[in-house]
Amino acid sequence: MNREGFIPKPRVFISYARKDGEEFAANLRKRLQEEEPEITLWQDRAEMEGGVGWWKQIEEALDQVQFLVIVMTPAAMQSEMTRKEWRYARQRGVNVYPVKVCADAELDYASLPNWMKKAHFFDLDREWETFVNYLQSDREPKPVAFMAPDVSEGFIQRPREFEQLIAQLVDAKQENPIAITTALQGAGGYGKTTLAIALCHDD
Repeated sequence: MNREGFIPKPRVFISYARKDGEEFAANLRKRLQEEEPEITLWQDRAEMEGGVGWWKQIEEALDQVQFLVIVMTPAAMQSEMTRKEWRYARQRGVNVYPVKVCADAELDYASLPNWMKKAHFFDLDREWETFVNYLQSDREPKPVAFMAPDVSEGFIQRPREFEQLIAQLVDAKQENPIAITTALQGAGGYGKTTLAIALCHDD
């Protein structure tokens, strides 16, 4: 039982694309609150504080929770904002659990980063108890190092140079890295650093 006025630390962050995942996320939140009240939740639209930077609040939430539950919909797979949440969660050592919302045929698994392709996607119609058990556990994965800053606003793609750089760093299938040091050469202001940052964010 919580002491009066005591707000428990959120345990689970629910990530979703508002375009096609908000209803499922709201229903998932409601079910967890009703059936598993000890699993404390944080969900942006329910917890956002007016007048405070959106991403700052997301970072603060992910710094507190142990689990990131991703509502996997076609829009979530394509949204850079949701991907930013996933990236930050891994960087902070948060357990990432994708949840299937629709049929596999509707999801573009090929567009996912390699680490997520290997993750187990929970089907809550069949695996609710297993899912809940995971959220009640004390799994603590190691943070994944990621030191590149965000890509600057207004970044303009340079496909030819980008593909040439990728070809130097990964194998022909673009699946495994090549152990080599690659340098970008050019005059100041040509965008070498920006190109390198963009590469670090490419799945």
